[in-house]
Amino acid sequence: MTAMRDERGFGLVELLIAMVVLQVALLAIVGAFSTSAVAVSRSGHVSTAGVLADQQMELYRSMPYDAIGLDTAGAPTTGTYVSDTGVCPSGQSPVCANTGPRNNLNTATWSCTATSGSTSVSAFYSSNGVNPCTAHRVVSGASSPDGHTYAVDTYIRWMTQGTAITQRAQKIVYVVVRDGSTAKELAKEVTTFDCSTGNPPNQPACT
Repeated sequence: MTAMRDERGFGLVELLIAMVVLQVALLAIVGAFSTSAVAVSRSGHVSTAGVLADQQMELYRSMPYDAIGLDTAGAPTTGTYVSDTGVCPSGQSPVCANTGPRNNLNTATWSCTATSGSTSVSAFYSSNGVNPCTAHRVVSGASSPDGHTYAVDTYIRWMTQGTAITQRAQKIVYVVVRDGSTAKELAKEVTTFDCSTGNPPNQPACT
């Protein structure tokens, strides 16, 4: 008869317990790596979106004040572009209260749609192939820095001159870069332009 204290086979039980504990630990480590990979991927997309937003804003910063504007006829009227009420108030006409190129006296002196001429925005930027007047453009494939798809949405608000005080009109440019797959906002830049900061030499002074 086998004694009650017989410990034969006890090592196998210990081994099984150790394997279970090890498996739980490995699963936890794999889960941590997976979470980290997602975080790194999102961080990379946010960084790329920030670069795209800055590139779009730099186009406007290098333009004469009068040329800053959007092709309002070509702006989206549905979808994410108009659903973000933080930059696109509902019920506005033109879409999102956007403005086309105009000078400080509310006169159209440049054109977003003209393909040639000294006041054509597209001709002004024909060298880089990007027309800043485009309200919504998709960056994907070979044109995307990391191969991911991004939507670069631009809004321009025209701040009219106040009636109570003398104030020059200003243009507020919003650039929002969204994930092309989920439409989630990844980056946003806002800059206010005054005609005095973008008035070309030998041009009439701002009023």
